Amino acid sequence: MAKNSIRSGRHEFELVDYVPYGYVIWNIGRNMVDGYLPLVQLGGRDGCQVINTSAMKAIKVDGAQIILTAVRSGAYTVEEMEKYIQKYSKSKSRALSVERMKKALPIMRQIKGL
Repeated sequence: MAKNSIRSGRHEFELVDYVPYGYVIWNIGRNMVDGYLPLVQLGGRDGCQVINTSAMKAIKVDGAQIILTAVRSGAYTVEEMEKYIQKYSKSKSRALSVERMKKALPIMRQIKGL
């Protein structure tokens, strides 16, 4: 294992200070070391998403689990979360997702590259 990395299960993540271009949050929920946000590159064709497991990264974030809970609804960036909240703020069926995103947004805004 590299010096500036962490391991979560069978996956190794290089530690970074910002979200590199082309990386997205990997929605793996509680399957990540607490306090770290997993980041991956996606590839694939025809609607299939393939994760580049040889280039995974992680960023240390207080509130990482709050973000991982919020991204379950499919919004992975500040802009996507803001749009989701605006669109569904009056929806009773999506109230829980909206609240999760509202809680995650202040943390997300502190992360460089999101």
